[in-house]
Amino acid sequence: MDDPRPPLSESPDGRPIPPPGRAEGSSQPAPAPKKKKRRIRPKTVLIALGVLLVVFVASVELTSTSKFCSTCHYMKPFYQSWQTSSHKEIECKVCHYPPGIRNTIKAKLEGLVMVGRYWTKLYLKSKPWAEIQDESCLQKGCHDKRLLEGPVQFKTVAFDHKAHFADLRRGKQLRCTSCHSQIVQGQHITVTESSCFICHFKQTENFPQVSACANCHKKDFLVSDKSRYNHQIVYDKAFACDKCHSQVIVGDGVVPRENCFKCHFEKERLDKYDDTNLIHTNHIAKNKIECTQCHLAIQHKIVKDVETIADCKTCHTGSHQAQRILYTGEGGKGVDHPRPNVMLEKGLSCKGCHMFHEETGGRLLKSETSISRDQACESCHGKGFGRILQMWESSTQTKLQTINGIYRKAAQEIRQGKADQRTKAEALLDEASFNIDIVERGKSVHNITYAQELLQASMSKIEQALALSGSSFKPDRTSFKEQKTPNSCLNCHQGIDETIAPAFGLNFPHKKHVAVQNMDCSKCHSNAKKHGELIASKTYCAACHHKDTKKDCGGCHGLQQILYKGGTVGGAKVEKDVMAEAETDCAACHVTKQDQVVRPTAAPCVSCHDKNYEKTFEDWRGGIKKMMDEVRTALRVLNRAALSDARKTDLAAVETLLLTLEQDGSFGVHNHAFAEDALTKALEKISTWGKT
Repeated sequence: MDDPRPPLSESPDGRPIPPPGRAEGSSQPAPAPKKKKRRIRPKTVLIALGVLLVVFVASVELTSTSKFCSTCHYMKPFYQSWQTSSHKEIECKVCHYPPGIRNTIKAKLEGLVMVGRYWTKLYLKSKPWAEIQDESCLQKGCHDKRLLEGPVQFKTVAFDHKAHFADLRRGKQLRCTSCHSQIVQGQHITVTESSCFICHFKQTENFPQVSACANCHKKDFLVSDKSRYNHQIVYDKAFACDKCHSQVIVGDGVVPRENCFKCHFEKERLDKYDDTNLIHTNHIAKNKIECTQCHLAIQHKIVKDVETIADCKTCHTGSHQAQRILYTGEGGKGVDHPRPNVMLEKGLSCKGCHMFHEETGGRLLKSETSISRDQACESCHGKGFGRILQMWESSTQTKLQTINGIYRKAAQEIRQGKADQRTKAEALLDEASFNIDIVERGKSVHNITYAQELLQASMSKIEQALALSGSSFKPDRTSFKEQKTPNSCLNCHQGIDETIAPAFGLNFPHKKHVAVQNMDCSKCHSNAKKHGELIASKTYCAACHHKDTKKDCGGCHGLQQILYKGGTVGGAKVEKDVMAEAETDCAACHVTKQDQVVRPTAAPCVSCHDKNYEKTFEDWRGGIKKMMDEVRTALRVLNRAALSDARKTDLAAVETLLLTLEQDGSFGVHNHAFAEDALTKALEKISTWGKT
């Protein structure tokens, strides 16, 4: 068989050469030859490091140039606006990084980091947001002397950097980018007026509007040829700016709470919504957050819309100031606690009550004014509530007449009083006058409770002024006493003290019971079955009123006193009763020996006259009752008949007479001659009407 192994190589002399790894004449493999190590030369290392350093430096320099910024597509708009700006000769890194070696190195390295963020697409998770520190703007060779150069002209406004940066503005520290920012599309780091308007026209509790026109609009410009109109005549005649320019502020710059959710979701941060000092420090002083990121815009411009500028307030400024003070329950003198109308607290606007339209105008061009009437109250509160409105108006009018008379008398006393205290006294009198004016012009129905308190405060100030002047005049303040007894009824029935209501045929004066005696309404009224139902009886009233038998009966029984002692009632003249002429007082017939007030029978007559007077007493009462019944029956017939206006007037007079005698309740005993004569004439008239 052939040997499958490959033939051994032969040496030149014909001897076979053993295979590699095996020594000649040996069966063991020969050892492998050692490889020589290549040595890295220092020159090569230095060259490599040099190349890397050159590449690194070149990369750093390249990535820190302005042109490199535009290689990222989302930076192109910013780059383009920079190219057209006044800073186009200044590299981005000069502004975007504050001066100093550390920031210079940071700026150069940041470019490499941005390259990595770009290729890894991490930039997609963030916004192209940059902060420019004030140090960058104020570095040497840039705007380092900006604060010393004084005012500059910006459009029509004279702006002084020092006034805005040397001190707090509205309690906030501003920075350059508070006004110079990037929010204007197509412009780079330019002044944004919207930030100015938010700061100047935002109305807050601690900081009112900084809206004096002369703060920004200087005379030098307004009277020059650069102004669209030479305002010299405005200064010469001391015109106010709003004489011509009205409605120039649009918007209120409010910060909706939901705007916080654009950046924040942590409850701890969102709970700081009302801490405006903290929020402004973090967002303005420490971080550059644009004002419009949080605030809604405020516009400051000349409005050319006729519907807007043709507003009532353009001419009628403060015309409803008194109503506003009353409705909000704030602004009066001497009433420290706010007392808003309950309807304001419920959010009811003026139109809630001013729902009726009063038409005025010419033949074709008509206009309407929204007014209020009693029915407006009843539309929400139910039938009958309009009477409360009338009561408020009537009560307030009565008090105003009283306090105006007191005010005039007090003013005269103060003019003649102590000279050294006159200034203080007149100041108090002015405050009293202010309150009276509010109630007079503002209409108490806008807040009857607050109106009453203002008048009470006015009375107190008048008394203080009189005391300072040394006057002996002591005004009657019964109508202006503060209600001491807690009373929920007065929430609606404020002013009831000036109301006189009929009760049991008598005129019931609430003032004596509410203002003087401080009686609670529940003594006489109840809501158990019917709202305001009268639960007091004549006996209940008499239990108090008849304790003093020597008091003047006419205080309650005015009608009876007129019929007895003479006077005028219902347009008819009443002569004295014969008993009154003899100076017989009420107690002679109505008060018993036990000092009890009673409705008398014929017994008191018999005690003074003969026994026949018992029959006379009954005859008088029976005869008058009969005549009254005849008149009542005739009136029912006549009320259904067609009568002339003159007859209707006469008929009304007869009805008044009948009602008077019914309310008197004595059926002629208090003045039989008058009752009989008046009823006889009435029946005669009625009989003639029937014939005609």
